[in-house]
Amino acid sequence: MLSAKKDLYNGLIIDSVANTSLSNFKISIQNLLQEAQKDNISLLWLDLTTNQHEHLSFALSLGFKFHNCEATRITLTYSVKKEAYIPVPPTHTIGVGAVVINKTNEILLVQDRIHTSHSIYKLPGGMLEEAQSLEDGVVREVWEETGIKAKLIKMVSVLNSHPYRFNKSNMYIVFQLEALSSEINIIDTHEIEKAFWMPLEDFYAHKEMSTFQKDLVSSALNHDGLTLSQNDVYFSRKKHVEVYR
Repeated sequence: MLSAKKDLYNGLIIDSVANTSLSNFKISIQNLLQEAQKDNISLLWLDLTTNQHEHLSFALSLGFKFHNCEATRITLTYSVKKEAYIPVPPTHTIGVGAVVINKTNEILLVQDRIHTSHSIYKLPGGMLEEAQSLEDGVVREVWEETGIKAKLIKMVSVLNSHPYRFNKSNMYIVFQLEALSSEINIIDTHEIEKAFWMPLEDFYAHKEMSTFQKDLVSSALNHDGLTLSQNDVYFSRKKHVEVYR
């Protein structure tokens, strides 16, 4: 039989589905729907895996709807009440970019094998990995794309745009980092064709560098930005917490 626990929205999160046969699932889920209506529950949450396609088909026939999806798992919801509040599914991908300027006033740039921007060269950066912090993500991207070890100084800019991949929105967050090494050694050779240091004056004069990227670098050089502060004490249940202020 299926069991469930309450969430913050007067809903029930259904668990113990993984080892439930289809026949037991059909009986249990219908019983649970009836109990939810009697108990004035607002909604149900249901997670199913890729090998539970028959369970999925039956849930959809009852009125469950898709909420969010991962590679091997899908989450569905059922509105017991028409006015049930359902938190929005993930809406954004998160990308990070890095302004890295060395002691000789050169900026670190890369060239993708597949150009996706208006500039032939761009700031190092890429997409965050699952459950990765912003700091770890931007430091990792700089290392993978250039072989440069660096540490975070401050947050420079946030760009929110829509549409992006898969008809979702994207948030591009740019940081300034301090270079801790100088020798270029591209780790991710599948994605990056070239990485190099360019004198700042050449960067600003380069006709194929976008105005957007030039403005980002100017912001890093001319504004205080936001710095990372430790606030773990206030969010003890989180895997990691980053507050920039």
